[in-house]
Amino acid sequence: MSFAATHAAPSAPAAAQTAPAATATPDVKPASNVELKATSLSGGFAEITGLAISPLVVMSLFGAVDWWNAPAGAPLPLHANPWFWGTLLGLVVIGQSARWLTMPLPMPIRKLFDAVHYLESKCSALLAVGVLLPSIVSAMSHVGGDPNQIVHATVLAPNTAIAGMPSDVVTYLGALALFAVVWIVSHAIDALVLLSPFALIDALLLSARATILALLLGAIVIHPVFGFIVALPIVLFCILVAGWCVRLDIFATTCAWDLLSMRWHRVIPHHGPIRAFLALPRAGLPIRTRGTIVPNGASMTFHYRRWFIMPTREVDLGAHPSALVRGVVWSTFVATTEQGGGALVAIPPRYRSHEAIVAARFGAEPKDGLIWRGLGAIWAFIRNPFGRRTPTAAVQ
Repeated sequence: MSFAATHAAPSAPAAAQTAPAATATPDVKPASNVELKATSLSGGFAEITGLAISPLVVMSLFGAVDWWNAPAGAPLPLHANPWFWGTLLGLVVIGQSARWLTMPLPMPIRKLFDAVHYLESKCSALLAVGVLLPSIVSAMSHVGGDPNQIVHATVLAPNTAIAGMPSDVVTYLGALALFAVVWIVSHAIDALVLLSPFALIDALLLSARATILALLLGAIVIHPVFGFIVALPIVLFCILVAGWCVRLDIFATTCAWDLLSMRWHRVIPHHGPIRAFLALPRAGLPIRTRGTIVPNGASMTFHYRRWFIMPTREVDLGAHPSALVRGVVWSTFVATTEQGGGALVAIPPRYRSHEAIVAARFGAEPKDGLIWRGLGAIWAFIRNPFGRRTPTAAVQ
């Protein structure tokens, strides 16, 4: 039983009451079935969209609602068990409290918490796909029995043609695709929070996502069709920007893992290719394309694989990096020449504390970014009152 099914249930008695009239008027019963099916599909579409926007919040909320509406003594699906949705609800409260309370913390510490939240959101998406998504698909398809049978059928028959698949399996595959597209865009907000150095921007992004989710859930409560109307433009927007969000997710995942594992203690930057992501579209490649860079005389060569499995390709970025600007989370090679000027590539946090070595390999000058210069000035200001004088040259 799902959240949309709860609100679609009042239509069932009405369908039963019109059953006698259906004998005399054959058109009445088919119309009722079509309306009930449309309501179920609309509600399921909106539910999957909401589940993809915030898996933990929606799983705990839907689980509590289904537990409350379940008949006494009836068997409960996993997501409706109080120990399950109660645990998820506790994690939501703890996680959101920690996220907002850590915003005033200094930048490096706050980014570690953001990295934890970022990786947690990936785990919650996998949990939602395995626990709640099959139940929603079951309600959409009006399939009885264990909802997990849909997943088993999908796994055991991967080579079956779409035209020959049962309708519930086709519905599950479509629901899975819908979930993936919306989730990767919603997850991009977590990526931007991880990569953003400004707490105000983090708060605005998180508040915007919470507002969209609240509007969607409110529309579902009013009527599943209203939920579909609100969810449809969200899904269309997600389809348009999903490709950009996938590349952003790969970059943010690399940064989060490097931060939490402190990979800069194990990396050897003196030789070999340097992991990099395009900072701007170049040579026909989109921004955040993942690859490696190697010195190439007065320029640098970018090596990459299409779809991560195709043969390695290389392109000359056509510009010599003049500086490696150190940022809070990642660093960026920039060029100041007229030909190909601007940002070239971004390198992940695994090269933190090795910027001088990496910059020397490409003939660039290591520099601190604006935020690091500001933090250095603040630290120098704090040290001076305690008698630890800082040379003027170092402050400048």
